[in-house]
Amino acid sequence: MKKQNLMPRATRKVAFGAVAMILFAGSSVLTSCKKESADVEEEMHATQNASKANPTVKTYQSGTHNGFFWSLWKSDGATGTANYTNGSGGNYAISWSGFNGNFTCGKGYNAGSPTLKIGYNLGAYTNSGGGTFGWYGWSRSPYYEYYVNETWGTHSPHEGTFLGAFNSDGTAYNAWTVWKTGQNIDGGNGFRQIYSSRVSKVPVPSGNRTITFANHYNYWKSKGYTLGQMNIPAIMVTETWGSNVSGYSNCTIWGL
Repeated sequence: MKKQNLMPRATRKVAFGAVAMILFAGSSVLTSCKKESADVEEEMHATQNASKANPTVKTYQSGTHNGFFWSLWKSDGATGTANYTNGSGGNYAISWSGFNGNFTCGKGYNAGSPTLKIGYNLGAYTNSGGGTFGWYGWSRSPYYEYYVNETWGTHSPHEGTFLGAFNSDGTAYNAWTVWKTGQNIDGGNGFRQIYSSRVSKVPVPSGNRTITFANHYNYWKSKGYTLGQMNIPAIMVTETWGSNVSGYSNCTIWGL
């Protein structure tokens, strides 16, 4: 997605990649709320210590909750409030007010896959700034940042080269791609964004909806854009950027 200049995306890419490497370096994934709390507390403690030396240090928290991977990232120097809460099962909520910067958050899985099928119910969504709500993740070799946009804020997420329209799960989508020269998730230069966006935003409340990711993956592939290795966390994301923005998102996801 296109961001305003005051919110550099590169730091999020490095943070997201770092947590992916941490997750997969070990032989197991967090399995209890108790351990999740300890890891998040350690992450926050490290961030607080770093903040003493660098007041604009980025913040990143992640863990597991009720069998789902979750994460919350805020851009360097972000101000205002953004309060994230894990609910029961696959539910999460975030409210933000007077926010200046960029954040991403959500629940999902500790690894993406071309064959994932996700159920979701978006109970509430308001967003006075830029940003999106939908399925989100990364691949390596090659580097892709991918989205399936179900709804978005006041600024359209559409940019780059239009790849055409297709249908998935009874919904019409437009597909787009654009090359970015910033840092990818491993700190190197350059990556490709590719995304599908509903022709019409999903209504809110959405009722129960389905994203068959294989339909998007295969359509992008048919246009010559094949995602690489997907052993990187993927989430049902709420993402926002802008100056003095506010909003609220409440979503529940489940596997199908």
